[in-house]
Amino acid sequence: MVRRNDPCPCGSGKKYKKCHGRSENGTHILAEEELKRIMADYISGTPAAGPDRTELSLLVKTWMSRLGGLMKSGAIEGAAYEHYAFNIRRDLWQRHLATSASGSRDEVKRVLAAWNEPFIMFAELTGKEDGYILLEDVFGDGKWAMKENDRVASPEGTLLFGTVLADPREREDAIQPVSTLYSVPVPNSSVKDRISEFAATAGETADEAFLESHLLEIFAILHTPMEDAELQSDKMSDGESKKAMEEEVAVADAPAAIDSVKSTEVEAIEDLTDGQRGAVDMLTSELQSDDLDRSGTESLRNAMIRYFREENPIVRKPGGIVAGLYLAAQEAEILTGETFTAKEAAKRFGVSEGTAQKYATVFSDRLK
Repeated sequence: MVRRNDPCPCGSGKKYKKCHGRSENGTHILAEEELKRIMADYISGTPAAGPDRTELSLLVKTWMSRLGGLMKSGAIEGAAYEHYAFNIRRDLWQRHLATSASGSRDEVKRVLAAWNEPFIMFAELTGKEDGYILLEDVFGDGKWAMKENDRVASPEGTLLFGTVLADPREREDAIQPVSTLYSVPVPNSSVKDRISEFAATAGETADEAFLESHLLEIFAILHTPMEDAELQSDKMSDGESKKAMEEEVAVADAPAAIDSVKSTEVEAIEDLTDGQRGAVDMLTSELQSDDLDRSGTESLRNAMIRYFREENPIVRKPGGIVAGLYLAAQEAEILTGETFTAKEAAKRFGVSEGTAQKYATVFSDRLK
């Protein structure tokens, strides 16, 4: 809790009593700031290194294999992460909320209690009311309201799909997206019918639990052009059985195999995520500016690509990976010229020295 004479958490430099503490509205603003921090802390720290991160990497590979060509790599990676962090590993989210609630103000605790059960929403926009858009569950009886903003400035009839949290700060029926909502413009009856048919084929009902357990397939349905979906439907009606569809779903759920590659060839990067490709492009540009010979450039580039394919890390700071690879390459005597320290490499690529050292360890064995 912030005392009246403490510095205001907003960073203004004023005492709390002369800044956000001057009004009740200030208390609400501080609560908003605290809730944003709680969400940001969870996303930045999840998953932790170890089995959880390996599990997420496997999930991302599976989604990339199934949705590649239908969605952009970055969107696939983000959707898979959100599903993992808030649905598959809801226990991690709930543990984080419980820890964060300790010592929080009552308003924050009330919101955290409502955030405890994320759910998959598939709803139709039915109208607007007092700055909110009104939503009705497509496959159930739920009705919700969500604050209107530029990102959801859609006409009535639009379908909105994604993981959401209850948000009782202003309305008891209000919800907010975890990060991104996916929209299906009108007319949209074919999408609803295709999802219902998919559920019926699997012997289930298209309810919230079904959407969560088959989220990968739902994304595929939403992003498959109508003409392609009709072609698949025609094939099914020509004799493919329910068993065949179940086998197709099973294949979609299987992790993508990691192809063996020859280190002497320049490897393609189309199958990598946007962040991973950004790191490869940064590395290539830097090596060219350093005038490294062709064989050395290809060797380091391929080492990075193999690391991405085998470990499939989420790349938020490409410079950290490039800095680490530079350090490992210097140690392996692949880079020639003037030597540099870890601190100098970190400064060059805009990351911390610790991050550069971490990735140097990752690549040191790979360059031997």
